[in-house]
Amino acid sequence: MLLYKYRSIDDLWLSLDIILNKRVWCSKWDSLNDPLEGRYESNFGNIFDTNVNVRRDEWRICALSHSIDNFLLWSHYASGHKGIAIEIDIPTDNPDLSKVHYSPFSPIFTDITESMKDQKNLFEIKTEEWSYEQEYRIIYKGNFFDLPNPVRKIYLGHKIPQERAAILRKVLPSNIQIIQMKLDGFQGRVVPET
Repeated sequence: MLLYKYRSIDDLWLSLDIILNKRVWCSKWDSLNDPLEGRYESNFGNIFDTNVNVRRDEWRICALSHSIDNFLLWSHYASGHKGIAIEIDIPTDNPDLSKVHYSPFSPIFTDITESMKDQKNLFEIKTEEWSYEQEYRIIYKGNFFDLPNPVRKIYLGHKIPQERAAILRKVLPSNIQIIQMKLDGFQGRVVPET
């Protein structure tokens, strides 16, 4: 499955780490931009909550999108269209890859045996406001997740400064295809230049 990691190029080292070292950084859940991340409801008391929290805190997350042409993703995660999107190929059956489901509610535990689970499922649900992201997540217990396939394509935001685009073309290996995006003002999408 082709997924996309939107990045600013202000810190080019992190993007080059993904491309050249074939790995992505997985963040702690409480450092993500959604303040409701990892939250849940239960009425089972402190021991239950402590068990859930210990298991929840073992996980780390790398957020990816299924969309390459979404205007808001380029705006929010790629420096206002001045950044890049890195195409990442991960098999759909990879056990560390989860599709995010969007719901009007936070996860609610209704069964006390839920505290015995690994709590990975807490990171597979987000509120409906985030549905535009078409998010998939690598939910993993390590800092870095090794990519199963090399990066083959990089997409450049339509407002990327030309001198930065030129530098990227010089430093990236020749086997990586670099695709310039353009704004389709009529549709409100970002599409590859042809």
